[in-house]
Amino acid sequence: MQDLLKYKHYLIMIGILVLAKFVWVPLWDTKEQNWQQQASTQQNLNKTLALLSLKDEMAKKQRQMANSLQLTESKFADTTDVTSYKLTAQSELESLFKHNQLVISSSNWRDGIANDDIQTLLLDIRFTGELKAYLQFLQQLKAKPELSNVSLESNQLTIRGQTKHKLGSVNGQISLKLAVKLLTEEAA
Repeated sequence: MQDLLKYKHYLIMIGILVLAKFVWVPLWDTKEQNWQQQASTQQNLNKTLALLSLKDEMAKKQRQMANSLQLTESKFADTTDVTSYKLTAQSELESLFKHNQLVISSSNWRDGIANDDIQTLLLDIRFTGELKAYLQFLQQLKAKPELSNVSLESNQLTIRGQTKHKLGSVNGQISLKLAVKLLTEEAA
C-alpha cells in the first residue's frame, strides 16, 4: 500500500484518463449522435411540413393538368375505322390545298405511335405553289375546327423567285400529324 501511495498522483491521473476514455468519450459520442439524429429528424419534419403546405397547390396543378389533358383529348377526332378517317381527312386537306391554289404532287400515310386508344397518323404531302398561298393554308388549317387535331410535324421548303415585292414560289414537303381516338363499336 505504501508503494501505491507514492504513485497516488499518477494513479489519480490514470483514473481520470480511464474515466475519460471509457465513460466520458462514449457519452460524448452518444450525445453527438443524438444531436445529429435530432437534426436529421427535424430536417425531415421541416420537409414534410413544407410538402403538406403545398398539398393544395399540388391538387390545383393536378386539376389543371387533368383539364388540359381533357381539352387536348377533346380535339382528337373520334373514329371506329381508321381507313375511313384517313380518306375523310385527306379529302378535307386536299380541298384546303386546292382552295389555296397549292398543287399536291404526292401524298403518303404513315401510322405513328398507338397508345391505348389514341392513334397518331402522319400524312406526308409534296406540293408546289406560291409561298403566300402556303402561309394562308397554314392559317386556315389552324382555324378549321374539323382539323383541330392536325399539327405540322415538319416541313421542308424550297423557295424560289423571292423579291422585295413578292414572296416567291415554293416547292415543299410537309408532314402533318393527326391524332385519332379509336372507339370500339359499342362506344360509337
